Amino acid sequence: MADKLINGDYELADGQYALVECDYTEELLQNAYVLLKSKRGQFYPNKNFGSKIYAIDSEPADEYLRAYAEQALASLDGVYVKSARFENGTAVIRLVLNNKEGLVRINFENNV
Repeated sequence: MADKLINGDYELADGQYALVECDYTEELLQNAYVLLKSKRGQFYPNKNFGSKIYAIDSEPADEYLRAYAEQALASLDGVYVKSARFENGTAVIRLVLNNKEGLVRINFENNV
């Protein structure tokens, strides 16, 4: 099992100095978030790591979002994009993770 991340920080168990572990589906969702949030081409050891969703600047934006999300997640077995759309400056990507559904939200309004 992997350690659970919340907003980029490890979650601590209540009143303990131990980390909370997540199940396999949550781990896949965390990995999907990291891949989608990272800008493709800026990770030195692997230039194919991350996504190009930050480069979307033309229509049809939702179709580009879906295509770039599928490209970024191709390395994760059992993870598929169900739908992808922009809502008020946020990319909302619904995923199927080994027959379970998950949701990734990436806010573009405050990105540097």
